[in-house]
Formats: sequence, C-alpha cells, structure tokens
Amino acid sequence: MTLLAFIFQAAPSAGSFSGRALALYALVVICAFLALTWKAEIGIYILTLLLPLQTTRYHLHAFPLGANIVDILLACSLLGMWMRPNKLKEPHPFVLRFVVALAIFYYVSLWRGAFFLGAPLPVWFKDARLVDYKNFMVLPLLAYTTYRLIRTKQQVAIVICLACFSSLLVDYSYLKSSLGRDFSHYSEEARDAGPLGYAGENGLASYVVEITAFMIPMLALKRRWLAVPVGVLLAANFCCILYSYSREAYLAIALALLFLAIVKFRWLLVPLLAVAFMWQAVMPVAVQERINMSYSQKDSGEAAQLDASAQERVMLWTDALTIFHENPVVGTGFLTYANMNRVGSYKDTHNFYLKMLVETGVVGLALFITQLFLFCRQGFKLYLSKSSHFLSLIGLGFAALILAAAVVNIFGDRWMFTQVDSNLWIFLGCVMAAPAMTQQTATEESESVPAAAGAQPFFPRPGFVRVKPAPLPGDHAHATAYVLASPKLTRDGL
Repeated sequence: MTLLAFIFQAAPSAGSFSGRALALYALVVICAFLALTWKAEIGIYILTLLLPLQTTRYHLHAFPLGANIVDILLACSLLGMWMRPNKLKEPHPFVLRFVVALAIFYYVSLWRGAFFLGAPLPVWFKDARLVDYKNFMVLPLLAYTTYRLIRTKQQVAIVICLACFSSLLVDYSYLKSSLGRDFSHYSEEARDAGPLGYAGENGLASYVVEITAFMIPMLALKRRWLAVPVGVLLAANFCCILYSYSREAYLAIALALLFLAIVKFRWLLVPLLAVAFMWQAVMPVAVQERINMSYSQKDSGEAAQLDASAQERVMLWTDALTIFHENPVVGTGFLTYANMNRVGSYKDTHNFYLKMLVETGVVGLALFITQLFLFCRQGFKLYLSKSSHFLSLIGLGFAALILAAAVVNIFGDRWMFTQVDSNLWIFLGCVMAAPAMTQQTATEESESVPAAAGAQPFFPRPGFVRVKPAPLPGDHAHATAYVLASPKLTRDGL
C-alpha cells in the first residue's frame, strides 16, 4: 500500500515524464496485459482505483496512448472476458436490460439533437457530442463488465477495498492542499476540487458523499476489527465533506444517514438529532457561514433573499423550463443544452433532472427517474434477501448511495462525470452479480451434504471383521467367529 500511495501521489507537472508518472504508466500497462492474457478482472481493479483520480490520470497523457487508458483497460477486460468466458447460468437482470435500452434511447436522442442544432450527424468521433456520448457510455459498460467478471465475494471485497483506498487518496490530496488555507471563516478561495479535476468542488463533495453513504453499513460487518479501518475512512470523508462547503453534500449525507437510521442503524438518530438541534454550537464557524449564506437579508425590515449562487441557479432553471415548454415530449436532443449558449457562459442547467427534461423531454426524465428507482430497488432487494450478511450490507449501502446521488443531482450534473460516479456503476455491477454468488454458495453447501437434493446417502463399504468371543467356563478351545460389519462399526464397536 505504501508503494501504491507513492505512485498515486500527484506528479510535479502535468505531461512531464516524472518518475512517479512513469511508474504509474508501467503499472497500467502491466495490468492491461494481465487483464488481456490472464485474469480479466484485473482491469476492473485498476479502474476502480484510477477513475476517481482525474488529475492523476492527466500525468499519463504524455505517454503513448496515455489519454486513452480508461478505454484500453476496459477493452482489455472485455476481450479477456470473451476469450475466457465464464458461463452464466442466470439470465441478465432486468435492470441491466433497462440500462441497455436507455443507452439506445440516448443515442436516438443524439440524432434528434443533431437535427435540432443543425449539427453534423453523430456517426463518427469527429462529432464532439458523439465523443461525450461515448465517454458517458463507459459507465454503463463498466457496470456490465463488472457484472460479468466479479463473481465471488472475495472479488467484491477486493473491489470495495480498492474503492476505499482511492477515496483515502482523494481525502489525503484534498486535506494536504488545504493545510495552508484559512478555515476560520468561509471563503471561496478555501474550496478546491482536489484530484477530481474539472468535476469541481461540488463534484468532489458528491463523490465523497456517495462513497461515505455506501461504506457506513460496513461498520456492521461480522469481523469487528474491520470497523476500525472503516471508521478511519469515514472520519476522513466526513472531514472532507464538512470543509468542501457544499450545501448539496450536506443535504445528501443528512438524508442518506436518515435513511440508514430508519432502515437499520437506529443509533444514527442520535448524531442526526444532535446536529439538527445544536448545529450552531457544534459546526465550525466557516460551515455555519456557508449554510447561512443561502439567504441574505440586508435590512431587518426587508425579506430574506437568495444568495448570488442560488439566484443564478433559479435563473438557469427558469430558462430551462422555457425551453422545455417548446419541446415537451422528447426534448431538444441529448447533449444539446451546452451548445445553445442560453445564459451567459453556462453550459449546464445546474440540475440534472431539468437537463433531462430539456434534452429528452418528459419521456427521458421518466426513464431516468425509473432508472434511479430500479437501481435503489436492486440494492434494497439484496439487503432484504439476508442470504449473506456481507452482501446484504452491500445492498443497503448501494441503496443509500443511490439516494445520495439522487439528491446531489438536483443541484448540478454529477451523473455524467466519470470521476464522480465510477463507484456507483462498479458497485451496481457487484450488486447485480450478488444473487448468483448466493446461489453458488447455496449450491456448494448442498453438494457438501450428499443426502440433499435427492442424492443417495453414502454407506461405508462393508467388510468381514474377526471377533474373538469370550470363553465359556470349562471351555478350553473355541472357534474364531467372523462377522459382517461396516468400518464405522469396527471403529465404534459392535
């Protein structure tokens, strides 16, 4: 782990051939080769580690094909899977088929957008919108690849450990860059996107909130000593959430904690109620200032008004609804809003639901909300199955993660950023594969009991055993008797 931490620390300058960047590039090349020729799941492992670290991946762009390492690793995993297929006995889950249908819908909507904008048709990657669509489709493809390759509990545990290690690297990078800043009062200069790059400060907060919501149930693992490293991770994550000054992250983690408290962990109600009633006493001053900034009141006689950031969002939302009313059913086309130049330099509606409403209409928004519901249901069904304590906790954590993701996307587009939502799609693949893991475990247990499932009971092979009878009084000579008996009887006595 120390070696990995050394490798994944940021290099001095993007594009430079530093020793760390070279070591990371060599690691990626080796993992791609191993995924292609040995074990395809290695590609998933390295992607789990790398995808959130956007700025770290920038340092690979100076090397051959360094800008395409995500596509290459995913392709190597897929090719390795097809060359060494594992035969699936169960049909693909409905949620996976729904995701495929939604991907097709988005591509058709991409054509609709080309006609709306008068832009080139999306048939080749010279079209920027098609490139963005391809980059977004990496996420569902990641879920499918994970579903096909991660087939045991041990592999799921490896994926979770790597996701946690990546989260710790994000925490370390963010906290290290914050050492010289003044956190006594709120300031925009105190905010930073950390290793998530162009996802922004709120993107960083959304990523940390999602992995935190997923990991909280892991405190209840049967191996109690695991609560210590999980607790360390959660403490670092909560620190980053607190000083990210992201109000959407505060709301998302509060609702995720409330959900977990209602479903399983009643003790979470204690800190939730404490913060709800005493937040001005327990929260840092800078965090209080950030929360109170949502509304401002210049004079005591005037009504409170939204701060500048919130007013900009309301302005964008109002404009988005105007566009929606002109194209209510199927919208203007997928990935079109950024090319409209509607409100200043903004390329986004700052609300993913409104973005779906504008670009894909009522149909697309309904499909997206259905997708969120199916994801959450898939996780909650796994939790209720109780077939495996470990997998049950994963299902509950995934449901909490989806709830957090649903909240943060109210305030911006966090759904289409690979570095923000890579964990969501990888964990989705694990959750979809979990029922097969439980069936496999049940099958192995039934096979270990031979009489189960109509199997013939095993009888030990009989044999002849020589038994010396007790002599009778006055009997000096007697014959040796031979008795037909099983080996078990010879051990335990007749």
